[in-house]
Amino acid sequence: MDFGFTEEQEKLRKEVRNFYLDELPEDYSFNTNVFALNEELQSFWMNLQRKAAAKGYLTPGWPEEYAGLGLGSVEQGIVDEEEGYAGVRWPSNIGLDLAGPATILFGTEEQKKKVIPPLARGEVIWFEAFTEPDAGSDEANVQLRAIADGDYYVLNGQKMFITGMYQPDYLYTLVRTKDIIPKHRGLSLFLVPTDTPGISFRPLLCMGGYPANEIFFDDVKVPKDALLGELNRGFYHAMATFEYERSGMAFPAGAQAALKEFVQFCKEERRNGKPLIEDPHIREMLAQMAVEVEVYRLVGWHTQWWFGERERLGAKPYDLTGYYNKVVATRHAELKMKILGLYGQLRLSSKWAKLDGRIEKSWQAARSLHAAGTLEIYKLVLAQRGLGLPRAPRPVPSKNEEKQ
Repeated sequence: MDFGFTEEQEKLRKEVRNFYLDELPEDYSFNTNVFALNEELQSFWMNLQRKAAAKGYLTPGWPEEYAGLGLGSVEQGIVDEEEGYAGVRWPSNIGLDLAGPATILFGTEEQKKKVIPPLARGEVIWFEAFTEPDAGSDEANVQLRAIADGDYYVLNGQKMFITGMYQPDYLYTLVRTKDIIPKHRGLSLFLVPTDTPGISFRPLLCMGGYPANEIFFDDVKVPKDALLGELNRGFYHAMATFEYERSGMAFPAGAQAALKEFVQFCKEERRNGKPLIEDPHIREMLAQMAVEVEVYRLVGWHTQWWFGERERLGAKPYDLTGYYNKVVATRHAELKMKILGLYGQLRLSSKWAKLDGRIEKSWQAARSLHAAGTLEIYKLVLAQRGLGLPRAPRPVPSKNEEKQ
């Protein structure tokens, strides 16, 4: 089946592509991976973010009353795809992908007026603070606690492995507000400014340069209007917005750009006097990666289309985009390492490293793919929601029970 875009959609794609070609340095490519790890890089990306916001490219799918362009889901996917293909590395997408949509869905008018405008202008950075030392995939086990104290809540506890490259302005965080069974019914969402006394950060650099943080809350006092949505309904609110985090066209586009660069490398790099791409085994691995990238891309566009038809079709029961994000990142890093051989182990510091040592770095980064859930969690979600399998297998009945 062939998929196409309207003339207006293609015009939008061209405008977005040209914008990033003009704004990014000439020697910048997708695989440059220049994250905002210092003040200079942070300033560069924030400046670009504000320029993109002025064009409406940060929030193309948001309603116009919330400073968006009011475009459809497909147009949102086009903008995301061009960002991914260009290799844009925003300081954090959490505000745009989670905190902003969640505030639009569940926030009060006062919260919307406070949160949405600076997000749409590209002026603020948000982190998603959900994971804890004992609450990762098991979000219901969150122990960061909020105790009501007059007109305030007092927060105490810790978050861990919180993705981010530089200290944010706000935290979109899940907090325990009630001890109850089942545990997920005692959680609430809070929008917390990081300049609140009692919040501290400790960098936690993971394999492959993946930036993460530990965040500590020591008698952090926030007003009650920091609560987003209903008290003790935060788990349900969070689940409703996770589809924004686990979908999108930026990741498939990034995988496509990375493979295109690697194929060109295989055409130019020679081994035993011949280009790598003439090796049948290498061609087979490249073909495998190309098929997976195309499936990844089509899965992403299916999700974008479904989002646009949500009123007619209802919520999407499961999404393969996040699953393929984990699979492609892991498998392609391993296949590229095999193709490079011993050269694949060399890092950026080595003058003999191929592709500036990025393959070794991507292989390491593929060991830390816990953000938005591990591959195993995605498999569980697909098994339950996609295949209708039970959450846990039924015990095998004994012979006596069978007779009864």
